[in-house]
Amino acid sequence: MSDANITESITTESIEHTIGGGVDVPLTHRVAILSDCESLNLLVNSCFRGESSCQGWTTEDAFVGGQRIDVQMLADMINDNTSVILVFFHPIKKMLIGCVYLKHKSAIKTAYLGILTVRPDLQTQGYGKFIMSVAENYVVNNWNVEYIEMTVIIHRTELIAYYKRRGYTNTDRREPFPIHDIRCGIPKRTDLEFCVLQKCVKTPK
Repeated sequence: MSDANITESITTESIEHTIGGGVDVPLTHRVAILSDCESLNLLVNSCFRGESSCQGWTTEDAFVGGQRIDVQMLADMINDNTSVILVFFHPIKKMLIGCVYLKHKSAIKTAYLGILTVRPDLQTQGYGKFIMSVAENYVVNNWNVEYIEMTVIIHRTELIAYYKRRGYTNTDRREPFPIHDIRCGIPKRTDLEFCVLQKCVKTPK
């Protein structure tokens, strides 16, 4: 992926915020805007599928081919007033490092966390943990939620173990993989499904 395609656009709508964390150089972050869609499309697809994703410590390329997302899907997420995408940059190089999608399910006091992404060549440096921490703080501080949920392909055991170490538990609920929606990729096996992980974030009384 070319760095020229994933550098930050500085606009009056993209004010950064620096958060401390467990990485050597804390990332800056902001809420994504529509002009970010092209860069996000390149980032997410390079991290989840294809040869580039194999640079990282985990990938779903063995299970699903094709694209993970497209520009229109990202635009729909950004335009949805119940969801946000947070984008994360290197504070000096202004390079796009990662992102995370959050959706508020107000009726069940739950936030959905998805497309947690870190550039494959920069993984294992604590950025994923950092992004998750910022995302969890965001939903607790901005939405009235008691739980955070995510879905993971059940065959990605190393990723499920990672999330368990971050405090998520397996609910034993399953959701089908959208095998007929090529926008979400092309399955490489017939038994794909998602497991639902959950973390309680409500404050004890």
